[in-house]
Amino acid sequence: MFCDGVRDEIQRARAMAMLIGDNVAAGMERYAKDNAPWKDRTAHARQSINGRSTTKGNAITMTIAHGVRYGQYLEKGTPPHIIKPKKKKALFWNGASHPVKLVHHPGTEPHAAIVPAAEEGAAKLKKAVEELWGG
Repeated sequence: MFCDGVRDEIQRARAMAMLIGDNVAAGMERYAKDNAPWKDRTAHARQSINGRSTTKGNAITMTIAHGVRYGQYLEKGTPPHIIKPKKKKALFWNGASHPVKLVHHPGTEPHAAIVPAAEEGAAKLKKAVEELWGG
């Protein structure tokens, strides 16, 4: 019947859209990990980048994110700020000539990996959707 054929076509297109979502999310993750511009110290930040695709009803959502607490600082950098001790009277680290009461940190430069990966993913998604639906 005509209606059965239409339903089958809709289901196939939906399944293909879910596969596209999974593929694009995995590609964004790979792109971010391969092109992250910072120098690894422990590799935790790079390893924790994750791309995911989820479905709810007719909606497919793709996300790319850092999995470390400090990911936002890698992405956006930090402004100049003051570092003070939390529990002690002074700060000290290996190589410091003496304890200090505070440090005027100059801030850090941004090293974005997530936004470029999302932009790359958006371009791939657009192309895949155009191929799927002939747009």
